[in-house]
Amino acid sequence: MASAQNFRPAFNGFNREDVVHYIEYLNSKHTSAINQLKSENQTLADELEALRATPDLTEEYTQLQEENQDLRTKIEELTAQIEALTQQLEEAQQVTPLADEELEAYRRAEKAERTARERARQIYCQATGALADATTQVDDAAKHFKILSQRINEQLGELQATVDKSKTALQDAAATMYTIRPSENENL
Repeated sequence: MASAQNFRPAFNGFNREDVVHYIEYLNSKHTSAINQLKSENQTLADELEALRATPDLTEEYTQLQEENQDLRTKIEELTAQIEALTQQLEEAQQVTPLADEELEAYRRAEKAERTARERARQIYCQATGALADATTQVDDAAKHFKILSQRINEQLGELQATVDKSKTALQDAAATMYTIRPSENENL
């Protein structure tokens, strides 16, 4: 296409067709840049909508924390029961000699205590594992959001730069048109 340096001279200015071709060139270039930016903007909007559609992991994390607290409360209750049973057993041993029935009851209580402790340990391990998994998922989501946010900011910066360039090009074209404007006394 023609550029400002390739205008053919004409009487009192430049060749009108060269100027018109140059303006059309600038308009098509500007339209192309705007279409490209609209396309990029739509892509970014789609990505943002996809991000907004992802499930909120903080709800799962909060739920897991509540479950963990419930499990800890149960562990404390079971531990208190075990301590109470142990104390009762010790008192019973001091008051009366151990008979076969009392010994059997003691063994059952001890077995129940071991079973309760083992179950409490398993529940605690499960809760700790679930919390660790939730924390990892939240960290991964935060990293992903940060990366996408950076990409969006970069593309918005590029969009702003392109708009500024287009604005400058249009201002230059307007200035050029103003300088080549025919006087009122001239006829084309």
